[in-house]
Amino acid sequence: MSHADLTLSAWSSLSDDAAARTAAAIARSTGTRLTGVGPHAYAGRSGRVAFFDRDGASFALVPGGTAQLGHDPDRFVPDARLRADFAQASTEWALTEPLDRFLAEVTSPPRRVSLPARLVAVRSVEADALLPADDEDDPEDDDDSEGGDEDDGHAWLMAGLDRLGLRPPTPDEWEYACGAGATTLFRWGDGYPEGLPYGTVPLIQEPNLFGLFIGDDPYRAEFTADPAVLCGGDGGAALCGGYGSFLSWIVLATAYRERELAETVHDGGLIGETPVRPVAPIP
Repeated sequence: MSHADLTLSAWSSLSDDAAARTAAAIARSTGTRLTGVGPHAYAGRSGRVAFFDRDGASFALVPGGTAQLGHDPDRFVPDARLRADFAQASTEWALTEPLDRFLAEVTSPPRRVSLPARLVAVRSVEADALLPADDEDDPEDDDDSEGGDEDDGHAWLMAGLDRLGLRPPTPDEWEYACGAGATTLFRWGDGYPEGLPYGTVPLIQEPNLFGLFIGDDPYRAEFTADPAVLCGGDGGAALCGGYGSFLSWIVLATAYRERELAETVHDGGLIGETPVRPVAPIP
């Protein structure tokens, strides 16, 4: 069996010795250096993580398998504070949809997907970091627009990753890596802490169940393999605009999708400073 077929349940059921041997084999097949395997807990859930070094960058094992993704409004039961925050946002910002409809419109739909195991960068990097210093093909230098054509800019990003033997995650892969198997609205549950998702907030600043620092900054939405889909924030629009707790927190929901963000990034000349989370495929 290829280690790309390693599922989360199979990884979790391995003995410690077997997990260490499996991680070592993955390191050999990917040309990385295994730096650690051990237990890890996040938001009341427990699991096992494995970390690898690739040219000085830290990657974590994200097992694959069949997973439930998206937000299911029929399953979701909001708590009193979330309902109150939404009611306040509706009054202040003229939101006309009820809460369940609103959430359905700003998240990806519920679905079952099958994903390969892979190594995922523990932290995202800005797209500019993927280019050689003398690269002259930066789409932000396009004379025809501030940010260049969306497809050209995305192709530039893909090429930068490909030169390193890497690729961006698909939207499904990003969502699964963020939620780490959780089917709640956020990777930690269905509610959120007091205040705003900015500054010292343990839930978003701690590594998730796969050991990733992901969805931890609303300003840093990340590119995916789909040029029209960025995940992990709204570019800071809600926070910067003072939209309040609900609209600021909801952008960190695992399945959140800001429909117009990609166009804003490409047209606004923000490609190079927008992050991407490199993926190293497992053969």
